Amino acid sequence: MTTQLQSLAKRIPKSYIKQKPGGFAADYCSHSDVQQMLIAKLGAPPSQEVTQIIRNSEGVAHGVVLRMVFNIDGQPCVIDEIGEVERPSANDGLNVKNAVSDAVKRCAMRIGLGLELWCQETYVLDKALADKEGDDNE
Repeated sequence: MTTQLQSLAKRIPKSYIKQKPGGFAADYCSHSDVQQMLIAKLGAPPSQEVTQIIRNSEGVAHGVVLRMVFNIDGQPCVIDEIGEVERPSANDGLNVKNAVSDAVKRCAMRIGLGLELWCQETYVLDKALADKEGDDNE
């Protein structure tokens, strides 16, 4: 039987992966796609709460600490992660929204969803969890 954790660890389909523009090219998956994958794999949206807004010396929001609670295989999993604003503006609301979007993707990575985007060619979690299931059945 496939667990939710195994489902989260499966690689994101290539059609959902994009390249960030600019000097630092990196693979990414959009906030909306990560959200729909979380709901599809977990059966319900996780709860989330901004526990801190991080401001620069001028008082402009540059990041957040986000707490998300996931229910994975019947167990609560609490993740706190920082999200940043790549291009801060004078609009704090927009800055916080962008930081939350970044933090959601980082929280999802902590439970396995999209982790391969950070690991690249060294990603093995999907295979390790599949092998573990085989070990449990023996």
